[in-house]
Amino acid sequence: MRLRTIALAAVPAAFLGVMVAAPSASAWAPGNCPQNTFCVWPEFWYGDTDTPPSLATEGEWSGSARGHIFYNNTSRDVTMTYFVAQDAGHGTVHTTCVSRGQGSYFTVPMSVTDVSWREDDGTPCW
Repeated sequence: MRLRTIALAAVPAAFLGVMVAAPSASAWAPGNCPQNTFCVWPEFWYGDTDTPPSLATEGEWSGSARGHIFYNNTSRDVTMTYFVAQDAGHGTVHTTCVSRGQGSYFTVPMSVTDVSWREDDGTPCW
């Protein structure tokens, strides 16, 4: 019985680990991200914000920018590379596609390390 209880507790923990590392699928507003710019903000906000983005780029970029929220206010799809901030670069590196005119948030703080234009291979960018 004890083993069954442990096994049942492990299933939600496994799903939580996946959810923490993946961006949410819900849409986000552009906030104060200028047109033709990809932005990342270092903290959560809802609606309008005065918080300056930790990253605002009009082209491809690499470096390190702490992020909770991101928004692609460009006319192109973007490939974004990131890792969980608490892992300090030693954890799993994740890559996701961010559609033009779309944004979302991370469930834990992330460090965005690369933004590049997505090559159109005919597959949809979710």
